[in-house]
Amino acid sequence: MEVSSRSEYQENYNGFDPRKYLDQFYAVDEDHKMTEEAIFLFTFLKNVFSAGRVEGNSLIEIGAGPTICHILSACENFKKIYLTDYVERNLQEIEKWIKGDREAFDWSPHLKYVCDIENHRSTEEKAEKIRRKVSLMKCDVTKSNPLEPNSLPLADCVIVAACLICACKNAEEFKTALKNIVSLIRPGGHLVLNDYLGASHYTVGEAKFSVLSLDENIVREAVSESGCEIQEFRTCTDLQFPEEVFNCNVCFCLLARKH
Repeated sequence: MEVSSRSEYQENYNGFDPRKYLDQFYAVDEDHKMTEEAIFLFTFLKNVFSAGRVEGNSLIEIGAGPTICHILSACENFKKIYLTDYVERNLQEIEKWIKGDREAFDWSPHLKYVCDIENHRSTEEKAEKIRRKVSLMKCDVTKSNPLEPNSLPLADCVIVAACLICACKNAEEFKTALKNIVSLIRPGGHLVLNDYLGASHYTVGEAKFSVLSLDENIVREAVSESGCEIQEFRTCTDLQFPEEVFNCNVCFCLLARKH
């Protein structure tokens, strides 16, 4: 089912600079101190995947953007990981890191933080595991098969992080996109959803991008209507974004199981 005009969406993201986005939202200070949002997200994902509740052969992240941070714990539990995005430049940014390009974004502080909270062996071992397991692929959440023209066996888990408020203009589009995404999950498999509540825009450098303002009720309705049951829903209200950068102070993470 089609939702937003893809040409309209593409036009909105013509000015998107993946490296500026990473430097603005993911860079850490000299002490490698994580933001409250990062601590919240990494802790949630560590608890989901380290507990062994969610594992299997394959994981797909829909709308990964230019980041690898949502799979840092998940990489231990799956044989194959597919990172997907609609914007080709985002995938190219990830590819730089996978290939060890000296100009790639430095994810070592994030890897170290996750390894520390997992009591993991080494950041180098985890980084190598991710590089070995990850494949990159285009996606479009407006299509009934978001991976079209490709197809994959039904996944054991799908992660959708900070993607749908960018791709959808209203609640109905959000619900339709989530149904399309959940169609990629096997019965009994899991959905991990991370996004923001009450936002309307964010900026990257001089470029400003509109986003869908969600509330918790819409999210819960969309997950239920997609055929999943929420097992855990948590929010973080300690976001410290300047108003002109991102007008939002609430993010959420949820874990759901497909019927």
